Amino acid sequence: MIVVMEGPSAVGKTTWCRAHCPEVFVEEAPENIQAPSIASDPAEVAEFWVNFNAGLWEAGLEMERKRGVAVFDSDPFHLFFSWALWKVGFMTSALFEKELALYRRAIEQQRIGFADYIVWREAPLEELRRRAEGDSTRGRRRHEVYLSLIPWMKSWFAARERVLPGSLLSWSPEFRLEDVGTSHALPHRYDPTILDRMILALNQPRSTAQAP
Repeated sequence: MIVVMEGPSAVGKTTWCRAHCPEVFVEEAPENIQAPSIASDPAEVAEFWVNFNAGLWEAGLEMERKRGVAVFDSDPFHLFFSWALWKVGFMTSALFEKELALYRRAIEQQRIGFADYIVWREAPLEELRRRAEGDSTRGRRRHEVYLSLIPWMKSWFAARERVLPGSLLSWSPEFRLEDVGTSHALPHRYDPTILDRMILALNQPRSTAQAP
């Protein structure tokens, strides 16, 4: 089983994973990763990040094979990020369109897939700002931009829940990984039509619905 802790920047995803499941934790990209600038050629940016996240997914699969479960502190199927950046007007749709094609191909090739559960965690905006300001371990560039993505991230995962009902969970202080430990992997982890249906759901009026 593969579980993703997801939510806004500075909400505490990494902190929770390190504290509660360090032995099965697959951490997201480090802040200082040598990656092309987001303002670079969209084809170059898309290729880099799809390949990088496919590598994370493979690390998660290896963890799953060894331990039975892997936990990510952000979804390696990271297409929602370029989609949300486009929707808030930070960039054009060019990067999203490039990534959409590459991620779909990666699903077909089983280089990346859909996590079994997304655990959504959130906090008030002022609390997220306070946490970011008090975090000396990260620069958190563009934090206000990332905060503006929250409604669109919620729309993305709400669309995912419409296509994969029951796979989106709400985090609470009482949440334990064992709560989903007896569940089974998605039967269609590598089905590209799931992505197609998600995109259709996002284009429907109900796409403004929010994640739990």
